[in-house]
Amino acid sequence: MATVPEQSLPQDSNNEQDSPTRAWAERWLSPERLAPYLADCGGDVERALALYEWNISLGQVLMRDISHFEVALRNAYDRVLRESWEGCWLLDDASPARAPVMRKSKRGKLDANRINRKTIDAVVDRLPSDASTGTIVANLTLGFWVHLSDRSREATIWRTALYRAWPKGTDRKKLQPRLEGILRVRNRVAHAERLFDPSNGKLSPLRADADAVNLLRDLCPEAAEHLYGNDTASPVELFCEENPAPANVRL
Repeated sequence: MATVPEQSLPQDSNNEQDSPTRAWAERWLSPERLAPYLADCGGDVERALALYEWNISLGQVLMRDISHFEVALRNAYDRVLRESWEGCWLLDDASPARAPVMRKSKRGKLDANRINRKTIDAVVDRLPSDASTGTIVANLTLGFWVHLSDRSREATIWRTALYRAWPKGTDRKKLQPRLEGILRVRNRVAHAERLFDPSNGKLSPLRADADAVNLLRDLCPEAAEHLYGNDTASPVELFCEENPAPANVRL
């Protein structure tokens, strides 16, 4: 994880103003959410609020890149699944995405596709009855697509279809942690969580952004060329160079 350059901000906080500012900031964000920002800014509430805004802006950069990747992932997976299954793989109960896949667990045997069916059916239920397959695809979450390639579905979905969405020789075991890292960071952005100083490398926004861009290059190199050209630095790296953090933080 990399340390982000820090802005040179005035350190002489006006203590008389801190108290009312902190009061409304805590009403807005909650004391628990504001606390780590205050800790990283030496208790200076103005700098803490600046760091909060910086974190939100960082999330906007991340969400842009993850959104581009998500669209490419779902369309690639939908395409190869349609090519490998004669019926509608989303609605046909015999398709590899819906048919029971029994796996052993501490609680006995569990159906790995049970959540798949519930997720698809919940989307179908809230859409108009004449909704197209493409509309269903667009309404499924990133988590749905990421978990299609997890270990429990390696034989039924990965080996029969999904591997063809990726460059020849792609190792599912190495790919899956990268997909899950993107998903975890995306969910943190969606819930306005703190992205800096991650508790472990799997939550690194720097890593997730680089993976989103590089995996998009694997899925659709033309789109990646259109969006990013030949840049070697990721958009998050460029953002941090152009917008130093108001505190000493790591990504």
